[in-house]
Amino acid sequence: MRGLIAQIITAGSLAGAAEAAPWVRDEGGWYARALVARDTLDGAEGWRGDAYGEYGLSDSLTVTAKVESVTYPDYEVFDRDAYRLTLRRKLLDHGKWTLGAEAGAVYGTTATGFAGCRGFGFEARGGLGYSSQNDEGRSFYAFADAAQIWQEDGCQRTRAELGYGSDLTERVFLTQQLWVEQGNQSADSVKLENQVGVHFDKVDVSLGYREELGGQFEETAVLVAVVARR
Repeated sequence: MRGLIAQIITAGSLAGAAEAAPWVRDEGGWYARALVARDTLDGAEGWRGDAYGEYGLSDSLTVTAKVESVTYPDYEVFDRDAYRLTLRRKLLDHGKWTLGAEAGAVYGTTATGFAGCRGFGFEARGGLGYSSQNDEGRSFYAFADAAQIWQEDGCQRTRAELGYGSDLTERVFLTQQLWVEQGNQSADSVKLENQVGVHFDKVDVSLGYREELGGQFEETAVLVAVVARR
C-alpha cells in the first residue's frame, strides 16, 4: 500500500529537473544532459534517470527531446517511462530579457496505478527569462514559465516553474528550481530542487537535492547530473 500511495500522489515527479525557460540555441548549437536520481517516496526507494537534449535549427528555433524512466525494484508494477519532443521559438529578445514559447508531443505516464496521465498528449508552454553578469563578471539567470499538458482520457495538468542559476566562482555554480503542479487526475505537487556543480573543460557536473514541499506526502531525491554543450 505504501508503494501504491507514493506512486499515485507523485504525478509531478517526472518533472524532475525539467528544462523550461525561453532561451534557444544558436544555429547548429546543442545541449545534452544525463541525470540519475535516487528517490524516496513515503519510504519506498526507487531510481529515476533521464536524458535530455536541445539542438538549434536556427537562431530563433530549437528542437528539444527528453526520455525519462522511473523504476522501483520492490514495486515493479509501478515502473513508468515518459517521452517528449518539442519545438521552442524565441518570440522576443530585448537586451537581457528573452520571451519564448514551446509546443510539442508527449507520451508515457506520470503515475501508474489508478491515477495520473498516460498515453499520447500535447504540451504547450511560454516563458520569460533574464540573464546577465554581476559586478564581478559572474553569469547568472532567472526565469519563469507556465505549461499546460493534455493527454488521453481527458487528463490535464498545469505546471508553473521558477528557476535561478549563478556562477559562484569561475568553476563553481548553483541552480535552484521550483515546480508547482495541479492536475484533474493527479495530486497537487510543490517541489524544490537545489544543485551545486563544477564547470570542467568539456562538461559540467552537479549534485542536487529535491524535496516535496506540498505536505501531502514525503518525497526526497539525491541526484547527479552531467551536462555538455556547444
